[in-house]
Amino acid sequence: VADISLAHSRTFHQIHMRHFSRSTAGDIKGGIILFETHVNTIHECSKSGNYRKSNRAYSHVETIVKYLLENHVLESLKTFYESNNLFLRLYAATYLAPVDSETCYKIIKEIMDKDEGWASFEAEYTLKDWSKLSNPKVYDRILAK
Repeated sequence: VADISLAHSRTFHQIHMRHFSRSTAGDIKGGIILFETHVNTIHECSKSGNYRKSNRAYSHVETIVKYLLENHVLESLKTFYESNNLFLRLYAATYLAPVDSETCYKIIKEIMDKDEGWASFEAEYTLKDWSKLSNPKVYDRILAK
């Protein structure tokens, strides 16, 4: 039974991502769920060294962020500001930095100061590129894809 549900889940996910960029605004909640799923995949793959899978998940995150930007609902990622998952909180703050710079800086700095492994390590390097990440031009790159 587990194998069938896993296969079904993979098939659903592949179909959903294939059609995601053509979805309607009703799929925003699904986009938020997929954002969480792919950020978690990036985190797990960073720890295990599976960079091919991590790169694929990152590409999906960028597609989702593009979709949220195009539908003017990127700020729905704020739902992750209080997440217990530091990696998820970090990614949400990174993508929201151009529109909520002060809050996002505080969130990322807090994650860095926690000294919690990969999330803190990534937060430190995120802050090193803060001037680039908090610039609204970062969205131009995403939208151009």
